[in-house]
Amino acid sequence: MPDHPVKIWYVAGQRLCNLKCPYCVSTGDWAKSNRYDWKSPIDRDTFATVVEWIASRPRLVEVRLGSLGEPFASPFFLEKAAWLTQQPSVRYVELLSNGSLIRQRLPKLEPLANLGKLSLWLTWHEGQLPLEKFLEGAVFAQEEYGCFVVVNTLLFDSHDTSGIQRARDAARAAGLRFNVDLGYDPAAPSEPSDRTGEPSRTVPAMRNADVVAAVNDCGGDAALTQAALAGISSPLGRPCRAGHDYLFIDIHGQVHRCSRYAALDRAPLGSVLDPGFELPLRPEPWAPCEAANGCCNKEDFLNLQLADPLRPRDVPSLGWTNS
Repeated sequence: MPDHPVKIWYVAGQRLCNLKCPYCVSTGDWAKSNRYDWKSPIDRDTFATVVEWIASRPRLVEVRLGSLGEPFASPFFLEKAAWLTQQPSVRYVELLSNGSLIRQRLPKLEPLANLGKLSLWLTWHEGQLPLEKFLEGAVFAQEEYGCFVVVNTLLFDSHDTSGIQRARDAARAAGLRFNVDLGYDPAAPSEPSDRTGEPSRTVPAMRNADVVAAVNDCGGDAALTQAALAGISSPLGRPCRAGHDYLFIDIHGQVHRCSRYAALDRAPLGSVLDPGFELPLRPEPWAPCEAANGCCNKEDFLNLQLADPLRPRDVPSLGWTNS
């Protein structure tokens, strides 16, 4: 069995969010909430069980701990994430956040966590949070607590990039890492069908311009964007590491090689909630993808062989590519 870490992307059922972004992909059965933290006590219990299971892995693990809402709005979520950073088998814990509560929450988290193992993927949206306040929290996390911080933006309209460029310039001036991802139609990423589709149906920015050139002009990585487009439109048959040293866990504790397989309910690997569950990782590094399209999450498509040169081996993030 290889001795390199296993990358785990876990999306928990935590739903509370303090913002109301109209383009949020947490919709339908995966909807966030401005009122409740956990839709059911079962979701909270499942989260605790999965976190404990992750910490018990015999191999080193690298964890991107996602949720349906805003993790810094949930005391219980933060408590468990903090505990996870203290476990010797965990190399890092990466949280995805809107960055609005960083300054209030990190000082309270410090006694509970090893904040040097905390990574923050902070996404800024024009009109939701003042850029100055957002960057203040990002700098605070990086400089005061040594967190690995990425300022992320989303491109929805290739003809309107002024906000992204402003965020790019401000982030770089503040000494922060900066990334540009494609923004998706909220109805598209979670759609369970596997029919061949037009990528522009998922990626609004493709409808009116060269999206690769637009991302590049915004300071993003053209090669990363090309890998994303390949995953969205044509992953079928492409060699992928998912299932070998990377896996996805959904809000119910079900394990799949990736989130696209989870959406299609294809080849599940089992449930963390089953007593005695043993993770059946594939010994071979590469296997052909069996999904026709829809590999739209960076955590997943960066495991495609075509994206292998983009992923650094020693960076505490499942999404950062030095772009």
